Amino acid sequence: MPIKYLKDTDARFQWLGWRVGVFIVAGFLCFVALVVLLAIRQGYFTPKTRLSFVAESGNSMSTGMQVRFSGFKIGVVDRVALNDQAKVDVELLVENRYLKWVKPDSVALLQQDGFLGDHYIEIAGGTATAAPIQEGGKLVFAPVMGLSEIAADLRQRTIPVIDSIHDTLDYLNDPKGDVRGTVANLNQFSAELRETRKTLDQVLQHLDQVAAKDLPATLDQATQAARRADQVLAQADRAASDVATRLPGILDNANRTASEAAALATTARKAVDGVAPQLPSIVRNAGDLVQSGDDLVNGAQRSWPFRNWVSAPDASAPVPESRGE
Repeated sequence: MPIKYLKDTDARFQWLGWRVGVFIVAGFLCFVALVVLLAIRQGYFTPKTRLSFVAESGNSMSTGMQVRFSGFKIGVVDRVALNDQAKVDVELLVENRYLKWVKPDSVALLQQDGFLGDHYIEIAGGTATAAPIQEGGKLVFAPVMGLSEIAADLRQRTIPVIDSIHDTLDYLNDPKGDVRGTVANLNQFSAELRETRKTLDQVLQHLDQVAAKDLPATLDQATQAARRADQVLAQADRAASDVATRLPGILDNANRTASEAAALATTARKAVDGVAPQLPSIVRNAGDLVQSGDDLVNGAQRSWPFRNWVSAPDASAPVPESRGE
């Protein structure tokens, strides 16, 4: 007995196969359009020029890395390979529209977005007036230190500083070192300074007491002495005024006295000049007279009446009263 198929008469299921086919085709076309759009955005359909450079190491380099110029993407890394010289050949694909800024003497740098970002190749430098680089041109690669290189360099620079700080701390903590000795001397100096301050305070207190007690009396005495000095100066001024008043008369008297003395001296000189020629004969006559007097006295002493009255003269030399005492 043959099987009878049910006939679907629901209008909602009419043309269902066509609808599914159209949906699948539309989805496929959307996918293709998306892929094409992404390819266009990635520059797969943009004309490019192949450039290259040689690096010492391929660390942080990979195919598909961005190539940038002044921060803008201009291409990608197409190939990274190790050559026979144990160096790394890196090939770049740069869009032709940006090639006018890439010169034969431009430099390729390995950079990174921040500390944890992706690495990329930065093209920089170049002579502005030079012609653009051609297909297959080679760039100069300038290695830039990454985090590991920076850390290693920082370690090499920091370790000597840490060692120096450690040595300095050991030197400072040495009980027999200069620093400890200096600190001990400073402590001793501080103690002596405190003692000196105490002594100085005592001296200042004593000075205050002396100033309170003795200074007024000293000031009074000084005042009295100043007054006496003023009186003496006043008397001296009066005496000087009196002397100044009498000085002309005194000078006149002195001049007259000097004139009279000069006249007297002149007269005496004339008298001496007149007597001088007769002086030798007068001296001889005086000597004869004295000799005659001596003979007369000696004769009288030998006479009888006068011999008992006159004692014999002392033959010794006379002695002054001051020596006789």
